[in-house]
Amino acid sequence: MTSTKSARAAVTVDSQRWYDTLPASSAFRVGDLVFISGQLSVDKEGEVRDPGDVTAQARNCFESLRDVVEQAGGTLDDIVEIQSFHTDLRRMDPVFDVAREFLTGGYPAWTAVGSTGLPHPEALVSIRAIAHLGDGPKETFTPDTLKWYRDLPASAGCRKGDLLFVGGITPTDADGNVINPGDHEAQARFCWNRVKEIAEWAGGSADDVVEITTFHQDARGMSGMVDAWWEDYGKNLASDETVAITAIAVPGLHKFGALTAWRTIIDLSPGKRIGKTPASLWWKIVNISGATTKEGSTFVGLAGEVASDGDGNITTPGDTAAQARYAFARLVESLEMLGGSKENIVELTSYHKDPRAWEIVQKEGLAFFGDHKPAWTPVGVTGLFKEGYVHEIHALAVL
Repeated sequence: MTSTKSARAAVTVDSQRWYDTLPASSAFRVGDLVFISGQLSVDKEGEVRDPGDVTAQARNCFESLRDVVEQAGGTLDDIVEIQSFHTDLRRMDPVFDVAREFLTGGYPAWTAVGSTGLPHPEALVSIRAIAHLGDGPKETFTPDTLKWYRDLPASAGCRKGDLLFVGGITPTDADGNVINPGDHEAQARFCWNRVKEIAEWAGGSADDVVEITTFHQDARGMSGMVDAWWEDYGKNLASDETVAITAIAVPGLHKFGALTAWRTIIDLSPGKRIGKTPASLWWKIVNISGATTKEGSTFVGLAGEVASDGDGNITTPGDTAAQARYAFARLVESLEMLGGSKENIVELTSYHKDPRAWEIVQKEGLAFFGDHKPAWTPVGVTGLFKEGYVHEIHALAVL
């Protein structure tokens, strides 16, 4: 794993100098890990290239992704995880087709979900990634229960070093048919069981999960997800050994009829899991952490932060900037309980009810983070866990 003494550097390619004015960079490298911001089909001035053409835009995104990872010292073969956000659900498959031109076996874990809007109104797709530049082998895991994934340029799980990334697991049978239609909780149970299966195949267990992000076609299904996870696993955990969970509603998922997709990060390093949850986070009542790591590890998954107090009340209704400031402060509060600070945050994904809010949020981020410039991917979404949240800000950190 990455040590606390590993070199840290923001990476920005010359074609993306617009990052110089933002609290973000093309990518952020710490040790062997490279966290890459969502790549868009834009030119040096930040204007969209090939408007209306998803295939051309996807190719531009992958070319940018290649340029960024190479500037960071790696290659596309080092990519272990991809998340893609699509403004037209009908045009996800052309993005996979383009990916086959750039990814050649040993495929990364991949989570593909819909979005209501990206930083440029004509952008059709955003592709963010994590690369691991270490010397060890990259291993992929796609069980027979999800064998239809083998037709995609993606793996259900991808491991390098101690980190195992599990792609957006959807509730489908081995041939890709959606199961338990209309039943949020049953679909969530299926996804959680596949996460456990992949963890065990890689030599771990549910006790190695440090971070879960669930995407939901209907925001009302988030409670079913929490219930399924709680009944199977969460209720049996000590409060200082629990998991960071983020739940986001999106316009749709890759499979029509799928109500949820689970993206998970598993840390297979030895030692017990450590979860920290400040009193200011109301989800302590369902045993979800604010930040989770493993003993002896430096990787931290943080739950998406929102503007609510310790009792779940919205702190600043309707105030975009204030909700961003509150979320940033809560991320750091959780991280400080593990001995970290805002400088340890390496990646942010901000989910916005109004996709135009990303500029306001990044302006607040500039004041909050100063010269620290993590990778950052803004995404428009349909809903968050509570009515009244205008955005949710998720982060990963390395101590």
